[in-house]
Amino acid sequence: MSWRRFVGADDAWDSMVTRLGLVTPFQFSAWANFRSTFGWRTLQLVTDDGNCATQLLVKSIGPMRIVWGAGAPLGTTSTSLLVELREAARREVGGSVSYLRVADHRQLHEACVAEFRDAGFARPARLLSSGQTLVRNLSSDHAVLAEAYTSNWSRNLRRGHQREVVAEEWTSPDAARLARLHQDVENLKHSFDADWRRDEGSMRRLLECFGERLIVVRAIDAHGALLAARAAVVCGATGFDFLAATAPEGRRCYASNVALDALLSLLAARGITLYDFGGVDETNNKGVFDFKHGAGGMPYSYVGEFEFVSPRIARSAVSKLVASRLSA
Repeated sequence: MSWRRFVGADDAWDSMVTRLGLVTPFQFSAWANFRSTFGWRTLQLVTDDGNCATQLLVKSIGPMRIVWGAGAPLGTTSTSLLVELREAARREVGGSVSYLRVADHRQLHEACVAEFRDAGFARPARLLSSGQTLVRNLSSDHAVLAEAYTSNWSRNLRRGHQREVVAEEWTSPDAARLARLHQDVENLKHSFDADWRRDEGSMRRLLECFGERLIVVRAIDAHGALLAARAAVVCGATGFDFLAATAPEGRRCYASNVALDALLSLLAARGITLYDFGGVDETNNKGVFDFKHGAGGMPYSYVGEFEFVSPRIARSAVSKLVASRLSA
C-alpha cells in the first residue's frame, strides 16, 4: 500500500475524513485553510485503497521542513503504512532535514502505540498535550442531560441563572469581541496563552473558514453585556469543544456554566449525541479539568504524539526547536 497526494476539493476531503472516523476538527480542510494564514501549507495524503488519510501542515525554516499532523492519521494503520507515511512526507516536502510529528487522536490502544514504535517513531521529549480528554453523551431531554452534572456544577449553573445570566446561540459572532474576551482571559491567567485567539483578524478568519460547522453560544447579563462565549465544531453526531472564554465579571456570576449548558442543549437538540471536551490536563490545569469533569465528562485517552526526524542524528536539537513553535 502506498500514499499519494489527495487532489480533490475541500468538500471531498471533508467527506472522506468524516467517513474514516474523524476524531478532531484539525483534520478538516477548514483548519488547514485557517492555518495557511500563518504560513503553513497543506499536504493531504491518502492511501491507494482510501482506507487511511492524513492532513499535514508544512512549514520551512531554512533547509528544515516541519511537518505537523494534529489528529493524524485517520483510518486503519499498520507498521508498514506508517513507515511509508514518513517516507512519503519526506519525499513530498524535501529539505535536507525533515521533522514529522503527529498527534494521533484515535482511542488509545497499545497495538497502535507499537505500530508507531516499530515504524521508527518515538515519543517527543516535550509533549504539546496530555493525550487525555473528556467525553460525554448528550440527550435532547435537558433533565437527562443535566443528570451527568455534578452537584457542585449544577449549583453553580443555578447561581448563574439566579444572577440573570442568559445564554443564546450567537448566529453572527463578532470577531473583535471574541478576540477581546480571549485577551481578557490571558490577562487574568498569565499561564494561559490565547495566541491567535486574541487577534481580531485571526478570529475573523477562523469564523470564515469553519462557517456553519462552528456553533457559538454567548452568555450575557441583564443589560446585554458579554460575559462568556463557548463554541464547538460539529462533525456528524459529534461536537468538539473549540473555543471558550469568560470575562472577569462573568467568572463572578458563573457565566461559563450557563454558556456550556446552553451549548450542550443546543447541540443535543440538533441531533449531536457525543461531546468531546477538547483535551484536558489534570496535573497542570486542574481548574479546567474539574469544570469539564463537572459537566459530565468522562476520561478518554488518545494514542498521542509521535515524531520522526531525518537524519536521526538531528532529532534532539530539532525536536526542542520545533516544540516551541507548534500549536494545533
